[in-house]
Amino acid sequence: MTKVLFILSAVLIIVSTFFAHQNGREFAKVRTDVAALNVQVQSALKDANAVVADVDKVGGEINKVKQELEIESEKVKSQKLKIAQADNDTKLVTDKLDAANKKGNDMRTRLEKLPKDMKPETMVEQINGMKKSTAEYQAQSEAKKKEVEAEQAKIADSRRVLDEIVKKIEDRKKSFDRNSLNARVVAVNSDWGFVVVNAGKTLGITEAAKLLVIRGTQTVGKLSIVSVEGERTVANIIPESISKGINIAPGDQVILENLYQ
Repeated sequence: MTKVLFILSAVLIIVSTFFAHQNGREFAKVRTDVAALNVQVQSALKDANAVVADVDKVGGEINKVKQELEIESEKVKSQKLKIAQADNDTKLVTDKLDAANKKGNDMRTRLEKLPKDMKPETMVEQINGMKKSTAEYQAQSEAKKKEVEAEQAKIADSRRVLDEIVKKIEDRKKSFDRNSLNARVVAVNSDWGFVVVNAGKTLGITEAAKLLVIRGTQTVGKLSIVSVEGERTVANIIPESISKGINIAPGDQVILENLYQ
C-alpha cells in the first residue's frame, strides 16, 4: 500500500509539474493542492502503517490462539484416552462384579441345598469332620480291599488246586474209560511172535503206546506195537515179559501199559 501511495504521489507531482509549465497561473494552486495531497498521503500512509501494525498484532494474536487451540486439542485427546481407559477399567470392574455376583448366587444355591443342620459358620468344622470320616472310611475300604484281595488269592489258589484235582480225576477217568474198553487179542502167531488186537487209533492207541496183555488179574505179557489202524493193531510179543509156562492166547484182554501203571 505504501508503494502505491508513493507512485500515486509521483504521478500527481508529474501531472502538476506538467500543468505548471502549461499554465503558470495555476502553478501556485497546484502546488498548494500537491502539498495538501502530500499531507493526505502522509496521513493515509500513517493510517496504513497503523492498519498494518494492527494486522500484525491480530496475526500474532491469531497465532497465539492457534497455539492455545492446539494445546487444548492435545488436552482433549488426552482426556479422551483417559475416558476410554476409564471405560475399559469400568468394564473390567463390571465383569469382575458380575462374576463375583454369579459366584455368590452359586454359593447361595449350594448353601440352600445343604442339610438343615449344617450352618455356614460351622461349615469348615463340619467339612473337616467329613474329610476325617472319609479318610477313615477310605482306610477301612483299603483294609477291606486287601482282605478281599487276600481272599481272592486264596480262592484262586483253591480254584487252581481244584482244577488240578478235576484234571487228575478227568485224566484218571479217561484212563479208566480206556482200560475198561474190551480190547482183546483176536489172533496169535507164535512162529513169528506177534498178535493182532481188535482195537486201534479210534480207541486212543498210537504206535508209541505200550500194551499189556492181562488175563483176569494176572499180567500175561507185554506187546510192542508194529502198526496201528483204525480198528486193529499189530504188535510183537516181548519174550522176556512172558511168565514161565504161560502163553498169550486169543481172548486175552489188552490195555495201555501207561494207563495201567
